[in-house]
Amino acid sequence: MRTLLDTWLVTIHDPTSLAPSAVGLEVVVITCALATLVHALRAHRRGDRLALATWLTILIYGVAMEVISYNTVDNFKHAQFTVMFYKHQLPLYVTAVYPAFLYTGIATVRRLSLSRWAEPFAAGLVIVAMDFPFDILGPVAGWWTWSNSDPNLAFRWHGVPVSSYYWHLAFGGALCWLTRALGPRIATSRALWRAAPLALLTIVVGVVLFLPFHGLHGLGVAHGTTVAGALVVSCAIAAQAAVAARRQAPGAPDLLLLAVPVLFFGYHLALAFAVSSGGRLAVICGVTGFTALVNWVAHRPASDARPVERLLSPE
Repeated sequence: MRTLLDTWLVTIHDPTSLAPSAVGLEVVVITCALATLVHALRAHRRGDRLALATWLTILIYGVAMEVISYNTVDNFKHAQFTVMFYKHQLPLYVTAVYPAFLYTGIATVRRLSLSRWAEPFAAGLVIVAMDFPFDILGPVAGWWTWSNSDPNLAFRWHGVPVSSYYWHLAFGGALCWLTRALGPRIATSRALWRAAPLALLTIVVGVVLFLPFHGLHGLGVAHGTTVAGALVVSCAIAAQAAVAARRQAPGAPDLLLLAVPVLFFGYHLALAFAVSSGGRLAVICGVTGFTALVNWVAHRPASDARPVERLLSPE
């Protein structure tokens, strides 16, 4: 690996000396994150102030989570990528993963016009779905390694600690709920700086939501059972809300927002067929189908689409 610049804050490696899958991941994720930023800026100019407030909160939350984790836990380690920050620990693309996952999931679900109490559960599910192929393929492709000594990472699905999925569900749902509840207070240009405390509040609420995860484990409930139960409950709540929802106004498909999961899942599907097989490949295909269904419902013009309940209830 050839290093072009090496400092405490920023390190730059020659991308031609890295694995092609790593460089491809950087290009795809950063492109997706830039697309979400453009989407938020366009919405802001149209008068939807919540979009940019949500995007900024996600970015600050993501950087804060990474830095906090490097200084408090030792359960994973990123590989070296083209641009690294903070003593070679934080890849640039990882800062882009958060808006690519969270903003896309939250913005997509908000198109469904679900009730405010159900929206965080649905957003958490879509965020987990975005994370699934990334988490499954990451260690296989050498993008990072998980620790084998942390008991919180012991229970795994296809090599991925289930606590990772619970984290995305809980923290992603918390951020969705907080930005919906408090976002209007920071949505003006002069108040966007308040995204920083809102991002930190997301971490606090997320930690609280992790207490049942650890509490149930203390009672003998396996991590996998807890996470499966949380996913099932979230699916039930989201489905019930989708049946009851009514589109507020007809709207055309949001092609820029839709392009993010298309590009992201397209890259991971191509990589999965190249480096994976069996169960991993089947799971990635299944999660891709679930995400495609959510996006199909979210991006159909309301004037042309059948009511959601007819999609879920054939009779």
